[in-house]
Amino acid sequence: MYNYELHLHTSETSHCGHVCAADQVRTYHEHGYTGLCVTDHLHMVYINSLPCKDDWKSCMDKYLKGYRAAKAEGEKYGMDIILGAELRFPENDSDYLVYGIDEQWLYDHPYMMAVDHKAFFDKFKNEVLIIHAHPYRNCDIVFWDSVHGLEVVNCNPRHDSRNELALQYYREHPYLIPSVGSDAHRIGDECRSALLSEKRIRDSYQMKEVLTSGQYRLWCPTYENIISESEEIRQHV
Repeated sequence: MYNYELHLHTSETSHCGHVCAADQVRTYHEHGYTGLCVTDHLHMVYINSLPCKDDWKSCMDKYLKGYRAAKAEGEKYGMDIILGAELRFPENDSDYLVYGIDEQWLYDHPYMMAVDHKAFFDKFKNEVLIIHAHPYRNCDIVFWDSVHGLEVVNCNPRHDSRNELALQYYREHPYLIPSVGSDAHRIGDECRSALLSEKRIRDSYQMKEVLTSGQYRLWCPTYENIISESEEIRQHV
């Protein structure tokens, strides 16, 4: 069984990240993980903070530093380092994890997060997988018609993600894809959850395929009761 972190940030890219990519990778390797998804924050506030804000290619060169550093470190240990992104749109503080992308996809879609969530979903719903991150942390509304799935558990120990509300929402919308994430920003956040797969996952496109297929299990000891119920729901869809 292979195990993967689905939600992780690096200090090279995310302003709220306090651990460099190499240290994150080494910690996950020490805990026996097969790989991890680097999902650094990507939104207009981040872009506008860069001196290159009007040059999308330069912005993406900067944005990809965390992922590329993680990938270089992961190669030393034979780990699968997978590119994702955590998008936020200008309309509110909701965040969305995106899988099924590569570096070229980012370069080819300048300022794609400058629109609202519905416009992004309508344009890219057949290309990428969109998972609502910690849906009830900052908001009380989940836009079920503009996502493919949601984090039923976000394991970050410093935030009130109200995971019980995410589980209730999943009960009401069982066709959504359930996910889990450690949401690692600082030392102590890491290795709290995983996607378990019998198939090795080498890149973001394969991660999208596994999540879409349902051929995986979720793991998070802190919220084992929520994970267990979400697994039961998923098995009966």
